[in-house]
Amino acid sequence: MTYAGALFWDQYFRRLRESGDDLDWKGQWTEPFLVPLAEAAARTILELGCGTGNDAARLAREGYSVTAIDLSPEAIEQAKARFGSDVRFLVADMTRPLPFPDGSFDAVMSNVAMHMFPDAVTRSVFAEVGRLVRPDGLFLFHVNALEDRPLRDRWRPGARELEKDYVLESSGQTMHFFSEAYLRELLGEWRELRLDPVEIAHSETGEPFKQVWRGLAQR
Repeated sequence: MTYAGALFWDQYFRRLRESGDDLDWKGQWTEPFLVPLAEAAARTILELGCGTGNDAARLAREGYSVTAIDLSPEAIEQAKARFGSDVRFLVADMTRPLPFPDGSFDAVMSNVAMHMFPDAVTRSVFAEVGRLVRPDGLFLFHVNALEDRPLRDRWRPGARELEKDYVLESSGQTMHFFSEAYLRELLGEWRELRLDPVEIAHSETGEPFKQVWRGLAQR
């Protein structure tokens, strides 16, 4: 395996829980998608890489029927404890075929969770999203941009490059940085695609902290 697996993420989410912390970007990721979801008359949403369930719960509060998966049993246990009455949470690996029929969802969403894999795995994940979304359905995502790599190196240095733009960090986490051209290639068969660069400032210093692509594709 050339990417961080369930053990890595179990340890990560357990450390956060034990420290009284959580991985939550508030409405940073979900709010930009509310209008497109409404315009597409979406009702059912699948979230890939849901972590402890905060974004899935936000969408459920907006009235959507949400299914959310994560590789980490620890993360899903925490998500179920907090939001299990509102969201269907499952332990599942997005890099493998998922247990849902073709066209099961009006939309698939993934926020800063699909940029962990080498090229071949990334291509299979994006293809699986295409299988799961109904005709005219939406794919909504945030992934790290190429411009994020020097920003990330400041606080989490890369140990070595495994493939082009795919790095093993000193923590053991793997990170793939996406160019616009690469995303357009991955989503070339989708009917519509909008990509917006998003720069996130550090909450205390105001300096650039993170650079992502916000993507909205329609089947």
